[in-house]
Amino acid sequence: MKNIFAKPENVLTLCGLALADMALLLSVPQYVPTLHLAKTSFWNGTKINQVRFGSYPDVGLAELARAEAARHAGSWNAWAFACIALQPNDKEKPVLLVDAGEAPVANSVRIIQELRLPNDGFGLYGRPRFSLNVDGQALPLDEVETPRWHAFLHKGISKLKAAADNWERWSIPSSDETALLTPR
Repeated sequence: MKNIFAKPENVLTLCGLALADMALLLSVPQYVPTLHLAKTSFWNGTKINQVRFGSYPDVGLAELARAEAARHAGSWNAWAFACIALQPNDKEKPVLLVDAGEAPVANSVRIIQELRLPNDGFGLYGRPRFSLNVDGQALPLDEVETPRWHAFLHKGISKLKAAADNWERWSIPSSDETALLTPR
């Protein structure tokens, strides 16, 4: 597969930061959908701009964030938006959803992390899953790229110390993994 981003490490590190930020907010429990905008200078140690969306309804949040990211085009290099959504194939299961890309807003990656909500004892199920939007077409990530993209994602998660310190504690085996661990 061709590279869909000039610098996937920047996009995915920002994704990890957005994912960690949302997980941390949910663990306390708070819910503040957030758009993260990163300038090239961030990768040299300066800060990321954040746009908190307050209490907007869930419907249309990703589109709203994408429009906001497009509005900031020219003053940023990468964007990542994190929110809670319902799993596409199971409308009963909430997930952490991160949409991200580079400037200009064109190709994007979507990351889905299954979770257990705070009222049930906050936790994260399994590993984050990636899907790509390339020229308007949804594609899976090549299996060869997946480990590298997970490494970039965890680099971003580690940038938020409170989330990095708790990530392992929050991680819960997925239902498939639990079935494998349960004696029959």
